[in-house]
Amino acid sequence: MAIFKFSNDAIQPVEETSFAQLGISERQDIQRLLRDRIEVIAPETLVIDEEFVNWDDSKRRIDLLAIDKDANLVVIELKRTEDGGHMELQALRYAAMVSTMSFEQAVDAFSQYLIRRGDERDARQTILEFLDWESADEDGFANDVRIILASADFSKELATAVLWLLERQLDIRCVRIKPYGTKGQVLLDVQQVIPLPEAEEYQVRVREKKQAELSAKRKSERWNGKDFYVSLGEGAHANWEDCRKYGFVTGCGGRWYTRTLDRLFVGARVFVNIPKTGYVGVGVVTEKNQTIDTFKVEHEGNQIPILEAPLVATEMDHNTGDRDLCANLVRVEWIKTVSREEAFWEKGLFALQHTACKLKSDWSVKRLCEHFEIEE
Repeated sequence: MAIFKFSNDAIQPVEETSFAQLGISERQDIQRLLRDRIEVIAPETLVIDEEFVNWDDSKRRIDLLAIDKDANLVVIELKRTEDGGHMELQALRYAAMVSTMSFEQAVDAFSQYLIRRGDERDARQTILEFLDWESADEDGFANDVRIILASADFSKELATAVLWLLERQLDIRCVRIKPYGTKGQVLLDVQQVIPLPEAEEYQVRVREKKQAELSAKRKSERWNGKDFYVSLGEGAHANWEDCRKYGFVTGCGGRWYTRTLDRLFVGARVFVNIPKTGYVGVGVVTEKNQTIDTFKVEHEGNQIPILEAPLVATEMDHNTGDRDLCANLVRVEWIKTVSREEAFWEKGLFALQHTACKLKSDWSVKRLCEHFEIEE
């Protein structure tokens, strides 16, 4: 498609160019300008972070992270290239990584983003007003993750992959941003090319129909509201044998790891997984999340602070006094535990890096209950 300049005397073509020829960079130019006018490529969205990174691998950063009016997360990846590179693969990885983000984590990310921007808006209130919510609704937040890929153009391979993902009900779209003109005057032709706008309404209806059919099929398999997954990363700050002996699960190292433990309510059932090892225990929460300096355990018939008890983890006192960075503990009454050498794992079992999240996989719950010989 060509762009023409219309005047009283003539219709003249505007020269097609590239971001590279114009000296326009992805991060310093395209990303910087789009973050404040995100409606250009993603109408009705609110950017809550830029260069989002809240996991161990700091090299992986989401260009722009947003939410839409339906409280879904939106992963936005930008490229200035003519083929889009491998941005669809990056975006899929990022979407999976943020899929369990809670409302409170989104508020925290947005708050830090506003501080960096020198923006004095209140993060929580801004999000609530954008969503037209009176108060936070954790169950209604981030039930889906959308993906938007924006590039000067897209390769045939990338387009084929996106179309395949669309057929499998993933909400992903490609927006082409084609530059025209010269450095003195740059014009942008912005078009959603996948799915085509004319076909999108039909595809939405097809997707909704399939989702309704799937929902009906699984109506008897919905989450019971009490089962949770806990990831226990072992090291100097945590050890499974301590958890097993004194009855707790733990997380530390920042809000991303510690605040998810707030989801564990008294009476919740937790299934504990050691990453790259397997599931080692199941128990019931008896006390809500608390910092390590307030947590007491029984030792030789007495109640003592856990930091005075003999521990395998040698650095559990790390960052004591900082609620977000120090070890946070949730007391658990164990139903069944095994050593890490007896850990249970098989392909398909639920696993994530997040410290605690809902365990909605009926198949995983079924297999774990069978293995640990407990009732579903």
